[in-house]
Formats: sequence, structure tokens, C-alpha cells
Amino acid sequence: PLDAMTSMSCLVNAYTRTDRVGKRLATITMESGLSDVAEPAESLYANVVWSTGLPDAEVSVSEDTCNAFIRGESCTPAQSSRGQRGAYVLYDSITLQPGESVTWSVVADVHQNQSQVVAIAERLNRECIDQAELDQELNSITEDMDQLISSTDGFQRTAQPVHDAHHRMNTLFNDMRGGIFLDHDRIPWGDWVHFLHERNHPCEKNNQSWVESRPKESWIDRTTLLKEISERNDSNLMRIGLEYLPVWFGRRHGDPSRPWNTFNIRVKNSDGSRRLTYEGNWRDIFQNWEALLLSEPEWITNVIAKFVNASTLDGFNPYRITREGIDWEIPDPGNPWSNIGYWGDHQISYLTRLLELSHHINPSSLTQWMTAPLFSYADVPYRLRSHEDIVHDPRRTIAFDTTAHEEALQRADTIGSDGLLVHHEGSVVLGTLAEKLLVPILAKLSSLVPDGGIWMNTQRPEWNDANNALAGYGLSMVTACYLRRHLAVVSERMEHTPGETTLRATVAEWMSSLSTVFTQRKDLLKKPRLSDEDRRVVIDALGRAFEKYRTVQHEDYSHTTVPLSNCVEFCHTAIAWLDHCIAANSRPDGLRHGYNLIRFEKNGASITHLPEMLEGQVATLASGVLTSSESADLLENLFDSNLYRADHDTFLLYPEKHIPSIMDKGIIDTNHCSKNPIITRALKLMDTRLVEQDERGRVRFNSAFRNRRDIESLLITLSDEAEYKEIIADHTQETIELYESIFEHHSFTGRSGGMYGYEGIGCTYWHMVAKLLVAAGECFIEADSTGESQEVIQRLAKVYHRIRNGLGFRRTAQQFGGIAIDAYSHTPAQRGAQQPGMTGQVKEELITRRMELGVSFQEGTIQFNPRLLAAEEWLPSPTVWSLPNEHSGRTELTLDADSLGFQCWGIPVVYRRVDGPANIHLISNEGTHTVEGHIIDEDTSTNICSHHSPYIRIDVDVPHDRVCLA
Repeated sequence: PLDAMTSMSCLVNAYTRTDRVGKRLATITMESGLSDVAEPAESLYANVVWSTGLPDAEVSVSEDTCNAFIRGESCTPAQSSRGQRGAYVLYDSITLQPGESVTWSVVADVHQNQSQVVAIAERLNRECIDQAELDQELNSITEDMDQLISSTDGFQRTAQPVHDAHHRMNTLFNDMRGGIFLDHDRIPWGDWVHFLHERNHPCEKNNQSWVESRPKESWIDRTTLLKEISERNDSNLMRIGLEYLPVWFGRRHGDPSRPWNTFNIRVKNSDGSRRLTYEGNWRDIFQNWEALLLSEPEWITNVIAKFVNASTLDGFNPYRITREGIDWEIPDPGNPWSNIGYWGDHQISYLTRLLELSHHINPSSLTQWMTAPLFSYADVPYRLRSHEDIVHDPRRTIAFDTTAHEEALQRADTIGSDGLLVHHEGSVVLGTLAEKLLVPILAKLSSLVPDGGIWMNTQRPEWNDANNALAGYGLSMVTACYLRRHLAVVSERMEHTPGETTLRATVAEWMSSLSTVFTQRKDLLKKPRLSDEDRRVVIDALGRAFEKYRTVQHEDYSHTTVPLSNCVEFCHTAIAWLDHCIAANSRPDGLRHGYNLIRFEKNGASITHLPEMLEGQVATLASGVLTSSESADLLENLFDSNLYRADHDTFLLYPEKHIPSIMDKGIIDTNHCSKNPIITRALKLMDTRLVEQDERGRVRFNSAFRNRRDIESLLITLSDEAEYKEIIADHTQETIELYESIFEHHSFTGRSGGMYGYEGIGCTYWHMVAKLLVAAGECFIEADSTGESQEVIQRLAKVYHRIRNGLGFRRTAQQFGGIAIDAYSHTPAQRGAQQPGMTGQVKEELITRRMELGVSFQEGTIQFNPRLLAAEEWLPSPTVWSLPNEHSGRTELTLDADSLGFQCWGIPVVYRRVDGPANIHLISNEGTHTVEGHIIDEDTSTNICSHHSPYIRIDVDVPHDRVCLA
């Protein structure tokens, strides 16, 4: 196992043996399984290494051979080695003439059984494997990979080869992070049946005759599956059907520091069949699916169903989702990287984007679900404490309900993974989509701090892991901004759904309580900022309404009907409060605050601002509150701010900060020492448990203290000692506050204030820069589509491309410090780009690439309007574009000068700049159908997006005056 390799590699080596089999093959094995249990544990799988080429070369399986070579001694091949790391050393003497070359290969594989090892050995002994065969296999694998990339629109041909390669890599890495769909909308019946069985055994049994109506080897398309399910009138069956996603190829992924995470792409089952599965942390997998849906839009409803089915009764989400269902963290006090808490980060923003995309693809797709009770709740065994307890200690707000945890696991053992969902009277609790959308909204609004943002009081950060320690006293304007956009989207969807919906009575009462708070206190919005006292009144009223709901959420499952117009009105009321909050967070330098801190006094709640952060600017731009001109101002101000990094022509997450050296930390000035009786007494007694005085006379708190909890614990101990007893009670709080003020723990942000890589001090975090690019592109599209002045549109286009030009693929390898075609995680202050490939940047750039190409869904139609496309991308002369076709082999297209090509929904699209009007030419084997303008009608768009159209190519005439605004 991985943990054994990383923590006990010496012990693993002690069990290891390496043997040469024949002339070219080596096996690396363990003599037995790694175990201290008093029973045998055979280990009969081998890792193997072999080679081709260099026919006279010797093979040694000991690293001692390398040491002998370094010392200039003769190399004696070792046939075997024991009790040390395995090695495969290939050596020979070679003489090369000028221009001459010699080629060889070393091949490694893992987990081979004994028969597989024998098969390889026999082929090598017969010399049946040579370099030509290896090259042929590598080329075949490359073609297979190209097919995968092509199926998710990864190929393009422009005048910028680096851009084309960068898009190809973005597509590949997005596929690897989130997975891809097996065969567009086609579903293997046997896998669907297996999925149903995994999820809910009783539901499978109730529909057994239908389940057995087809051979498991048969296939069905998504539309037919859902149609047949709807005819069975089984809400649980429909819920499971809506959640089914035939995804493969994605890796198990998430933050590499998490205990559960291992990099692993498993594409085959033990019998060699395609393995359909996915698993990942909440935010990573949904962000990659968003980009995937641009190529597979027919699955958008299922992805949304997967999203909402996993949120909890109190409006949050578990840490991980898998094909089988959900997962949550359990207490593990010995592991500093494991901490229970609700991962609400990205919950609102990604759902917003999915809802927007769904509406653009099919405006009516979600309407029917608003009033249909088809969606479940995750039974995460976390219990938020009372509002008063949360105010008292916002960093310890959740209790783990061990009984509920064990009951959920028992249900899962009995009925399948649906046992991890909330049940009542033996059945899964179901709610309408309207209810499922409202509950997270109500949860976030219950933590609204006027003028400050959304209070992060669930032991996990709302947004960026780098600011993980803000979970507690931190207020997120980032979440407030995205919540504002989300409310606008949800209210618009509900406005298009007539009539009433069904809500649990407790949810309806919760919404009514929050509405009363907002309505009764609306006069406070006339002030630029609320007083600390008024703010506290609102916080307490919202928090207690949430607490009241939590006390009955697991007890009362009765329902009531509510007009959707009431829900819309509530959203509009909440938007007014969020708008006031966003306005209150303008900075004098033209930027916006991203995070704030709250401090509770006896009758008030005060707010302090943290330094500027790139996230805050991105979220404000995305919120929908700024005019186009204001968006342009904010984007331009960024380049004049402390966030701008001139050496890379891009941005930092936060301005660089100075941290004192260890010898300058924690010093208590003489004045504070003399005024604090506890410190004075400790110094007099030479008691170093609280403070220490060095040989230079400087006084510091004891170095063993980690935070205020250690101070509090010591002061409780001192209160029982005669020397301190009479002074402790009167001076405990001032001592704690002195410690806090010296170390500034109240404003401690976590990793962003203590590390120099990743999302830390002086770092560019490329995913956030890419998010800025998305926000800038959205601002441009909004301005261009709503008829803003050309001056504002030009400013937004210019700043968009300036941000884009700072990305790695626009830099040389020397400037970037990495291979320019790859996306990277971060660039520290003094180094080049780090951690290539598996970053969320790839998802953002797939979205911005569609923006640049002007490809969009609008009200169910496909539109081509490339207003952001740079002039340098058009081909200067005719060229041939070779790309994989969907079945096998490659297709070659001739592209004229002043054209370029890219893929959408598996179809090659060719843009041609023309002097005439815009036209779209839909080309099939039967001929060409020409559409005037730049919009394809809804029916044709639906067929194209579902990969069912007859068209093999789309040519688009792009008028010169509709491109190149940058």
C-alpha cells in the first residue's frame, strides 16, 4: 500500500527480492505480504522490467552495479538481490560515429501474475518483442488517446501551434480529472442494472421484471431510459436514473494532502471490461464536469441531479462524491490533515454555473423538476451547535453524531449506498428541486453578516484552502458575491415555473423567518454601513432562525404547498441585502474586499478587513452587481495594485507580506509586562510556564504555546496555585488578549500566511488567474450583448487579452519556468511554475476558449460569434488539418488562408473570414444546408449537441467586422 511505501519503505525493502529471468527480464517481488499477523500471507504478484535494443548489453538487478561503475571498476552483472530496493541496470560499451545513433527501450509494468510473467519471459526468449513492435504499440496508444481527446473536442488548428497544443493538453487533463462519458448518450444496460443494485436493493427488486427485460449486453440511450423509468411511476427509481452517469477514465482525485487521496486511473475491471466509475472531492469533480458538459450537453440534468442529491438537510455537502454515492470525514485526532467539517466551498458557485448552462442548453429542462419530489438528502452525521455556542467559539461548531454515523452505515450494508441518505419511516426522504435549491440558500443567508459577508462557521473554508484558518472568525465576500448571482439565477428559473411547489413545512417556516428578519430590518439598508449593535441584532435573528430549523429537521417531515412567487420574492429581498453588503466592501484603491473578520462584543459585532485578495476581485466581477464600465475599471485597477506581479505579467493571490524571523516573534514589550500582574508574578517567581526572559532581557510567551487554547489551559492550572490564585480571575482575559494581539491569531488565515508555495506567500496560483480570465470574458460578453458603448467593449477586450497574455502558454519556457503547453498549479516567488497538469486551470481555460471562439448555447440554440478571437490565430496560408474521426483513423481537412479549425460536439468547425454576411454551412454526406446569420435553430442544435445529427462538418462565414476587438 501507498502508506507503507511512504512511511515504511525500509521495511518494505527488507522483504524485497529482485531476480533476473532469462537475459532481459527482471522481477521485483516481496517474499510475503507485509503483515505482523500470525498467519501466512503469500505475495504472488510481481513488478517486471525488461528491455529491447542493445543486443550485447548486460543486465544487472543490483544498484551496487551503478556504484561500481561510478568508481571505475568493472561491472559484474548481479543475477539477484535480496533485502534492498530493486534495480534494473542495463549497460554496454557503445562507439558512435558522427551522425550515428543507437536506440533502446526499458519497459516497466506492475502487478503481473505468474502466468503473465511467464508469457513475457517466453516472448523475450524467442526474441518476439523488438523496438518496432514497441513503437507500433506506442503509436496505437497515442491514436487511442487522440480518440479520447477528440471525443471531448480537444483538437484545433490555428496559426498558433502552441495554443493548439495547450488546448489539447487542457482537454486531456480535464478528462483525467473528471472522467469522460463512455459513448455519448448510450448506456450499457448491464452497467445501469449494476448501478441500480449498488444504490438500492429494494428498488431493484420492485422493478425486477423491467430490469430483466433486456440482456445485460444490450445498450439503451439516455432519453429512452428516462422515458421507461417515468412510465414505472417510481420516484426512487427516477431519482437513481437521473443520477446515473456512465463516466470512465477519471482519476481518484482531490487535495494530495488528504488522507484518502491517491493518484489512480483504473480503466478496466478484473475481467478486462471497461470500468465505469468516478470519485473525487466535491469541488474538483464538479468543476471538471462543467467543462466536460460543453462537449456532452445532454448530460447536464444528470450532473445537476448528482449535485443536489448529495446536499444535506441543513444545506451543506459531504466532502466526497463517488459513483456509488457520498462519503464524509470521521474524527481522526491523530491526523492534522483530517478534520470534520462541512465543505461548503464552491457549493453555490458551481451549482450556479450548472443551472445557467442548463438553461442555455434547454430553457425548459429543469422546470418540471421544480415541483417534483425526486431529490434526496445526504445523511452526514454532523450536528451544528446552538447559535450561542457558535458565537462563543466559531472554530468549534460541529459535533459528530456517532450513533447517526453507525445507523447510516448499517442501512448502507442492508439496502445499498442509498442507506447513506436521509430516511424516514424506512424510505428515502425526497424533496422537490425548488426545496433542494432553497435549503443551501437559506443556510448561507442564515450566516450573513451585514457589511461583512457569509460567516464561515462550519470548520471548513468556504472557498480557498489556502485561507483554511478563516473558518471560524472569517467572513467570505467571495461566497456573498456568488450567492448573489445564484439567487438571481434561481429566482429567474422559478419565475418561469407557474403555480405552487411542495416544501417540507420546516423549510417553509425557515424561509418565512429569514424573510421576516430581512423585511423588518430593511430600513437599515438605507445606511452605507450598519452599526455594530444593529449588525449583531441581524446576526442573532438569522442564526436563531437556523438553529430553530435544525432542532426539528430530523423530526418533522410534513409538507406544505408554497407559491413559487413567494420563493421568488424572498430571493429578491435577499439580493437587496447582498447588494448592500457588496457595496460596503469597496476599497479606496478601486478594488474590493474578499475576506473580512468578525469580532463579537457583548452587544455588538464589529468587522475588520483583511488585505486585498485576487479571489475577491474575481467574485465581485462575477456577482452581477457591477456595470460594464465598473467592471472595466476594476480589471484595469488590478494592474496598478499590489496584486500585480510585473515579472510574470500576472497576479498574486495576495500581496506579499513580511513575517518576522523567529527571534522577533512573540516579544512582550516592557509596558505590557509591568501592567499585567500574572506576567509580573511569573517573572518574579522565575516561573517559565507562561513567559520566559532571555539573556538580553526580552520577555516572550513560552515557546511551547501553539495558540490561545494552551494559554487558557495553563491559566486554569495556575488558578489553583497559591501564588496566582488571587490575581488569575481578574487578569485571565487580558492575558489571553495580549497573547492574541502579539501573534495576531484573530486574523490568522492559515496556509496563505505561513507557506511559500502552492497558494501561499508571494505565489501566483494559476487556477485563480484563470478564474479571473473567465470573469473578464463574461464581463465582455455581457457588455457586447447588451449594446454597451464601443469604448467600454474595447476596454474589456483589451484587459481580457492582457490577462490571457500572462498565462503560461503565452510565455516562453524560460519566462514561465516550465513547459509552456501545460497548465501548472502555481509559481512561487523565487522559482518557476510548479506541479503541471492536474489543476483546475484546465477547466477554466476550456470555458474561455469557447468564449474566444464565440461558441455558446443561448435559449436552446447554438451561436457562433467570435468577438474575442485574436487576429494572430487566423491561418496566413492554406494548410492541412489532420484530426481523429469518431470511429477510427484520421480525417484530413484543407483549411484556406484566413481560416481556422476547431471541434465542437465531435464535429470539425471551420471559421472563414469573409467580406460578406455571416452564414453557417451544415455539411453532411447528402449535401450542404446553409443557415443565414450566426444562429442554428433549436431543433437542429439539439440534434448536433446530442451527437445524433448527420453533419460531418460545419463551416462558418465570419464577417471581418465581427472579429478582432482586442
